[in-house]
Amino acid sequence: MDSAHTSFVGYFAGMPIRHGMTMGELAKFYNVEKKIGAELTVIPMQDWNRGDWFDSTNLTWINPSPNMRSLNAAMLYPGLCIVEYAKNLSVGRGTDSPFEQIGADFIGGRELALYLNQRQIPGVRVYATSFKPTESVFKGVKVEGVRFVITNRELLDATRLGLELAVAIQKLYPRKLDFTTGKRLIGSDDVIKRIQAAEDPRTIQTSFQDAVDAFAEHRVRYLLY
Repeated sequence: MDSAHTSFVGYFAGMPIRHGMTMGELAKFYNVEKKIGAELTVIPMQDWNRGDWFDSTNLTWINPSPNMRSLNAAMLYPGLCIVEYAKNLSVGRGTDSPFEQIGADFIGGRELALYLNQRQIPGVRVYATSFKPTESVFKGVKVEGVRFVITNRELLDATRLGLELAVAIQKLYPRKLDFTTGKRLIGSDDVIKRIQAAEDPRTIQTSFQDAVDAFAEHRVRYLLY
């Protein structure tokens, strides 16, 4: 996250999309790093380890947001949010599977699915689909798109998936999306320029790895687990 793009949806400069911190850890982090100075007490969870998935807790899923309806959607969201800002692309709002599929009137579902599968993105497969949202973008309009199936959640890197999707759309449907309007969600002007140039997503990811590593080291003092 560039400092110029911090906002309600990206609160801290230098933070990666996948920060790997709990709500309590983030509270401690922000309280110090943003100099809030609140009298803060965080009660640690019991019997939870950082590597645990939600479905190992035996707790009932409660939507953290109206369109975040499943663990699969939560796993995919950090990647699909890269294109969430677009006013001419649906991320599945108004369907039974928000953030598990995307579509638009300019997308050929089979074409995009073939391209993404040929990229051999770890932990996910893609198939062509079509849907008619009942709300939000393309309300009442049937569009083609793709649906994402997680095949190995331990291998899935949602950030890599998001970059692959953005570059695929730029390559197959040039200039259909204006990535500069998503700067608050993408967070980095350099990454936006690289997507616009349709660079290899693996190269784009490598370009910010040092910054991710620096953040991971910086956050250690705030981790509770």
